[in-house]
Parts: sequence; structure tokens; C-alpha cells
Amino acid sequence: MAAAAAAVLTRPAAEGRHGRYKRARRFAVSVYLSVAPPDGFTRWGDAEWERWLREHPWEAAERLCSRADWAIFLYQLRQHCPRAGARLEPLMDALVNERPLTSQQTLDLREVLRAARDELSAKPATEARANQVFASADDLEAMIAAARARLGKEPSLADVWADLFSRIDPLLESAMGKGRGIYFGNV
Repeated sequence: MAAAAAAVLTRPAAEGRHGRYKRARRFAVSVYLSVAPPDGFTRWGDAEWERWLREHPWEAAERLCSRADWAIFLYQLRQHCPRAGARLEPLMDALVNERPLTSQQTLDLREVLRAARDELSAKPATEARANQVFASADDLEAMIAAARARLGKEPSLADVWADLFSRIDPLLESAMGKGRGIYFGNV
């Protein structure tokens, strides 16, 4: 079933006359992240939500990256960061399924990402090619080439993900400064 679904999702949109493929349009679904209301907000009723929103306007969500890149990023953390990957494991379900994190989980995530960035900095970007199941070779090469062009040298794995790290770090810091967690959602 999963293989059939993947084949449908990756197959060109339609075949034209004479068996040629028409250009398929790709729409990337994005991952958005914002500072969450206080822990326990998922159990609030209408009255609690109305009071909270009156006193605290909802904070705009920041686009982190496409869902595909998010999946690749999480996989590479697990694959290439043995120490940080082990500490990331308890958070993985919430991160993969884009579920809210409590204030403590947000603190844990910040520490894990710092450790992961250090581990990724020590590895050349070409290691991304090893055992990669979430990205095509072309996608990985494009990511590595973009980092190489931006830096003017051979990038590390951390350099490949520098933009994502730079987007997520301030959100985690903001949430922690307010004693709150983070929330995934679309704008």
C-alpha cells in the first residue's frame, strides 16, 4: 500500500500524446512553527481559548521548510548524530507528526539541536548520501551544491541545514523565554 501511494505521488501528472510526459506541478506542503500557549492548552475549552486570545494575540507561525525537507532533516539527525539522535528519540513522534511540544520538551529540543549541530559540523556534507531513504540523489546534490555556493567551500552537514537551524533557533528561544512550548501549524 505505501509503495503504491509513493508511486502515485511521484509519478508525473499526466502523459501527453505520443507517450510524452507533461510537466508535473509540484506543490510543497510546508512545516510552520510558533510559540504555543501555556502547557495544557490542547485540553482547553472555548472559554479558556477566548480569554487567552483576548489577552494574548496569537503569534504568527514561521515557515521552517517543506515537509519533505523536514523529514530529511529529522532522518539525518537520527542517522548522522549518534549522541543527539538518541536524545531526540523521545521527541521524534511529536516532531514527525507535527504535534505541540511542552515547555520542557522545547527545552530538550533546543539542547538536542545544539548537540546535533555540533555533530553535523564535524561531518562532510557528502555523508548525506549514505543510506538516504527520504531524498533522491538529485535533491541531496542540489542541497549540497547550494551550501557549497553559499559558503564558497565544501560544506559540512550542519552547513547544509544552516538555514533551518537559523529559523528554528529564535523560535525555541522565544518559547523558552516565555516559559512555553512550541506548536506546529499552518498559517
